[in-house]
Amino acid sequence: MSSINLPLVIWYNGILQLYLTMKKMTIVDKVAKRIKELRKMKHLSQELLAEKADLHPSLIGKMERAEINPTIASLEKISKAFNISLSEFFAFPGEKEISDVDVQILDKAVDILEQALEQARRIKKKFR
Repeated sequence: MSSINLPLVIWYNGILQLYLTMKKMTIVDKVAKRIKELRKMKHLSQELLAEKADLHPSLIGKMERAEINPTIASLEKISKAFNISLSEFFAFPGEKEISDVDVQILDKAVDILEQALEQARRIKKKFR
């Protein structure tokens, strides 16, 4: 990567990370993130969590990747494995709601940065 677009790429990656972090998450995404956060906080592998919760290890992985919509029964087992109540599980600490306007601003910023990055790539090709 040439120095002509390195700062732009770094800036773009930073904005993109902010965008992905702030973009409104579905409840399945929030649950996935919460399971993974709690599991790591408790220093448990997916396999050990599955064993403690009496669930299949692949199910834990699918939940953490938001590939499935977990049942309340599964979430209750997971909560018990973490020694917390379901209401504590759904507390989602640190969650911040953002407005639709914030999302629109981020969408526009990402579009502008993608265009700038593409323009930088075209300029780079000219100098090859």
